[in-house]
Amino acid sequence: MRNLLVTAFLLVATSISAQDYVLSISSGSIPNNGSGDLTVNLDNNGGELQGWSFGACNDTAFLTCTGVVDGSTVATVNDGDTPDFNESSVFDEGFTVGVVICFTGCATLTSGTGYELNIATYDCTAEGSTSVSFCDTLGSPAVDTVVVVDGASLVPVQNSGAVECIGVPDPEYTYGAGNASAGYNPADGNASVSVDITIAETDNSGLGAPFPNDTQGFSMGLGNSSEVVATAVNLSLPFEADFGESNIYPEGWTIGVVYSFAGGEVLAFPSAATVISVDYETGGSMAGNEDGAIASLTWDDGLGSPAVANVVVVGGGSLTAAQSDGSIALSPVVTIDWIRGDANGDSHVNVADAIWIISELFVSGPASSCAIARDANGDSKYDIADPTYIVQYRFISGPMPSAPFPECGQVDGQTPEDCSDSGC
Repeated sequence: MRNLLVTAFLLVATSISAQDYVLSISSGSIPNNGSGDLTVNLDNNGGELQGWSFGACNDTAFLTCTGVVDGSTVATVNDGDTPDFNESSVFDEGFTVGVVICFTGCATLTSGTGYELNIATYDCTAEGSTSVSFCDTLGSPAVDTVVVVDGASLVPVQNSGAVECIGVPDPEYTYGAGNASAGYNPADGNASVSVDITIAETDNSGLGAPFPNDTQGFSMGLGNSSEVVATAVNLSLPFEADFGESNIYPEGWTIGVVYSFAGGEVLAFPSAATVISVDYETGGSMAGNEDGAIASLTWDDGLGSPAVANVVVVGGGSLTAAQSDGSIALSPVVTIDWIRGDANGDSHVNVADAIWIISELFVSGPASSCAIARDANGDSKYDIADPTYIVQYRFISGPMPSAPFPECGQVDGQTPEDCSDSGC
């Protein structure tokens, strides 16, 4: 009889292994002087669990436990309800939990993985690396770390969580130079364009840093390649700064800005905002260039004497800004001047042009050398109204043709390709 009892005990013992149950605490980072959560999970690779208890200890040199709540599994483990017994206690150095799912055995936690038991909240009190581990020393009497299967307690496998208490970063800003494009006539190489300069703060609120922060001023230096030169640095703020001084050099520009010496004006940059627009010109540098070029705009801490640094002022201190360079794409555009109404290309608008247009339209006369010039009345059509318009202008005080008139010129958005013999 004794041997039968021993054999039965061995069968039960071998069918229930503590290795089948794994308690784990998640790892993570928490901002110093901030708070964060860690999760306790259970993997059940064995029999049905009737309950569990455990303690989780932390080093108070780095962490203080401030609270613990039920995880998603505990909230519904008792046939969709909470356990019959569910007690937790919180200490600076950790927390304890005791759970009995159902006193009468009406519900259990079946096999499965990733069961969420509890979520604990911690405050970081010092920077550094630490851990939160299961323990049997918290409470009075101390709470053991066990799981209950068939009325017996088993010590599960226990995995600690690693915690990094990280310092709150200083505010971070980025200076951005825009990308722009401009067309130039290779005949003279001239082009002009404006480029926006922006400031944006990085959102580090997830690391416990305040966001956005108020700035009190900034200084900048932006270099340019030889294709362009800055002609004006235009400050664009929602108020008039007490100090805003810029300098322009062939190789770039600098500016220093103080919003208010008395501290009455501040600016935050939760998203990229334009603070400066800079006018650039090629100054004929692209003359004869039929291929185009990319002029680079590069942030530079070495411009000026003394050199001007790329920094933002926050709380009276300077913070070096990250930098995003820009560029200006220069493309050759052949532009040809013309005169509205000059259908015969003799640089004059008179009755001869009216006769030319009538001849071309109705008696197969020669075609105009600049088709767009025939549109005397500017209605984008070529018909009998155009010679009529010219006659009325010249002889009965009719309205003057619109630009380009009376001098050679161009119209935005209208680039004639067939006016090489326009008379201009």
